[in-house]
Amino acid sequence: MTFEQRLAAIRAGLEASRLDCVIALHDGAHFIEKPDPVMVLTGFKALGPVAAVLDRADAASLVVTPSWDAERASETCANTKIVPADDVIAGLAKAIGSPGAAIGVAGLAATPYGTARRFLDVMPQAQPADAIVFKPAQRKTATELAHAREATRIAELGYRHLLDIARPGISEDELAMELRWHSKSLGAEDNFVLLCAAPHNRAVAPSNGRRMQAGDIIVCEITPSYRGQLAQICRTIVLGEAPPLLRRKYELVMTSMSAGFNAAKPGATMADICRAMNAVLEAEGYAEFCHPPHIRRRGHGLGFGSIGPGDVALDNATVLEPDMLFMIHPNQYLPETGYLLCGEPAVVTAHGAQALTRQQAALAEIAP
Repeated sequence: MTFEQRLAAIRAGLEASRLDCVIALHDGAHFIEKPDPVMVLTGFKALGPVAAVLDRADAASLVVTPSWDAERASETCANTKIVPADDVIAGLAKAIGSPGAAIGVAGLAATPYGTARRFLDVMPQAQPADAIVFKPAQRKTATELAHAREATRIAELGYRHLLDIARPGISEDELAMELRWHSKSLGAEDNFVLLCAAPHNRAVAPSNGRRMQAGDIIVCEITPSYRGQLAQICRTIVLGEAPPLLRRKYELVMTSMSAGFNAAKPGATMADICRAMNAVLEAEGYAEFCHPPHIRRRGHGLGFGSIGPGDVALDNATVLEPDMLFMIHPNQYLPETGYLLCGEPAVVTAHGAQALTRQQAALAEIAP
């Protein structure tokens, strides 16, 4: 899908809903599970509160705060009217002029209350239009996929750096901080890192000051962003030689991940992928651990713009289409070994799911 095709699909949605335009709102606070409708409409990742307007006639406007960031927006968003502002609602009123009666709004539910209240005071007739914006964005554009591949490259190089420096005595915080800074040196805008270590992990968690010891199992999710697109890899590392039991159990979660990739084909659902991964673990007697409170999902969408197609979960009936991007990770707590991480970013092609990584997860060992 191209960016132009996405906008055409959104305009078709406006026409079908008899809306004159859609307004997208975002507060500029980016998080891996918080979709950004402004990025969907413009490709712009804002520093502050921002709004975008798209009408059925193909006219697009972008209200940028702070006002001094308008120059960057102009470089990013060709064929878009840039409205510099220091107050997003005042700028939006200026950009939209005298709006038609039929206005849709996307992102309102995630907008801070004060801004949302002011928006509704100015445009009380606005109707929810999140589905119109986000459904076409479930498929990534060629540019977004290229950025995801670069983010994946950075993630893999970061993981290689982690293997070089992890050792007994280093703290979780030191290791996570070094990983973040190394990722930025490679071009990442940021890196959402979950990293912890213990002889028996109950889950993956943010790092703390605990110093690692020989025999610890490090579990980490490495999630760099590059030009507004995310990629993630999930990895498990042993400080020392892995016991045979741990090796066998990690092979089991790798087999589960392979089953997920095999199930991820156009026409299948996200639930089908989850079911295929669960089946591998259930066959080995771990059915109890394939459901809450031990596990809720086997993956998730990727991207600051759209997190579609959503979670790899039994309750997600979203049908897979080419160019959908999401994580496949059978991250799993096993009573014998603790929590194990194993996962890759996957893009759906006409023939099935393709991992973006050059080297897929394998249990790593760091010699003492």
